[in-house]
Amino acid sequence: MGEVQHDAGDSPYESIAKIDTSKKEVVLGHEIGSGSKCLKCGDACTGLELHFWRRICKICKCSPEDHAVQIKEHETVRKVGRLFDSTNYKKYTVDKMTIEHTEMMAKPEAPVIGNAEPSKNITFEWIPQGATEKMVKRYMEMIPIENQPVEGTEGAQRRAQQMQKQLPDHDQQPELCQQLNTEEAERMLDFVKDYKEKAVGIGQVQPVVPHKVPQLQMQSLSLEESAPAPQGHPGAPDGVQGMDHEPEKTSVGVGEDTVPPKAVGEAKWKCCRCNQGMTGGDVAVFAERAGNDKCWHPGCFRCRTCNELLVDLIYFYKDDDIFCGRHYADLLKPRCAACDELIFSEKYTLAEELSWHIDHFCCWNCDTVLGGRRYVARESHPYCLPCYDKLFAKYCGTCNQKIEADSKRLNHENNFWHADAACFKCSSCAVSLVGRSFLPKDRNIFCSVQCKRKYFNQ
Repeated sequence: MGEVQHDAGDSPYESIAKIDTSKKEVVLGHEIGSGSKCLKCGDACTGLELHFWRRICKICKCSPEDHAVQIKEHETVRKVGRLFDSTNYKKYTVDKMTIEHTEMMAKPEAPVIGNAEPSKNITFEWIPQGATEKMVKRYMEMIPIENQPVEGTEGAQRRAQQMQKQLPDHDQQPELCQQLNTEEAERMLDFVKDYKEKAVGIGQVQPVVPHKVPQLQMQSLSLEESAPAPQGHPGAPDGVQGMDHEPEKTSVGVGEDTVPPKAVGEAKWKCCRCNQGMTGGDVAVFAERAGNDKCWHPGCFRCRTCNELLVDLIYFYKDDDIFCGRHYADLLKPRCAACDELIFSEKYTLAEELSWHIDHFCCWNCDTVLGGRRYVARESHPYCLPCYDKLFAKYCGTCNQKIEADSKRLNHENNFWHADAACFKCSSCAVSLVGRSFLPKDRNIFCSVQCKRKYFNQ
């Protein structure tokens, strides 16, 4: 049997209020994950070392999310708790469950000790809150195996990465931002307050009963007016015993007691993402902000922008669609391409179809401010001319000198020349080939077949 595991006595799990007021271990931002192995570069990176203002590794220039940073579970609870600390949502917890492995589930590679048989059980590091074992099994089987958060697998690591990527701490807390003055910090606080009140929510996993509306308890039920919160996630229906059990009627959707006509009788449930019908025995994800007449397949509950599964079912609702926290914020505010923070100042730089804080539009290599200076962009990163020449300049096939960034050049396949008569010329008769057709051969170019023959017959 599956068992939901809670860490007894762990204060961050007691309530959102206690999460945010309890004594916290002080850790400097640049110390978090320091030395963690890069999952992209492997041994080429000696370990995460954060740049002093860019949110990248100084060694390999990959993001912290690309490193195997181990985030403590109570820090995840705090992160999500902050999203709901000014709302009437019930408590947020991270529940685990150990169940018997099936063929449709990920399994860690466990070493075999002696003659002992490998365990048949696996542990999910996160499960939809309030879900029964049967619901958990079906939910996990309906998402890609590489996304299943099984302890000791790629899916668990991926969940940790997406928690940092989709819900940046610096999108929630002004004190973690480097670029805000007092007025901009106030704008950010208003922005955060607004999305907490109007956009953020946690998806609810429910069994699908064709032709019947789900009985969803309101997620925004007042803590002061309600009875003690039942075990489970914000909005989990009371008394769900299994896939085939229909819970007693409570408040529906966002508070309306009427059943939407299209949810009853003639139409089956359809996924809002793929538009495919739901069948009995499936589970679906419901989002209160979208209304109680909309649902998604577990594998379709994804951010509209990045197409990633929404980590821990945390969504932001806008324009009849769901987004991760990062890309919801990007719809409303520009984001600095250098430091990754949202921009709340009235003035900023637009370059290479990206936004930048004015003093963050810098050379990707040496951090020289590029405002009013010439630069060269490579893979959307700007470089000052000296750094570009140092890192990427090509050498002329005729004079063997470096072709500087501000010089014109011509190339054919992997061969390069200065774009002038002195270098781009026939290898036999030396006539200029600038603006003319030519015959290439290895690293040589010719004006005619005759010159080509003459050169190789010498």
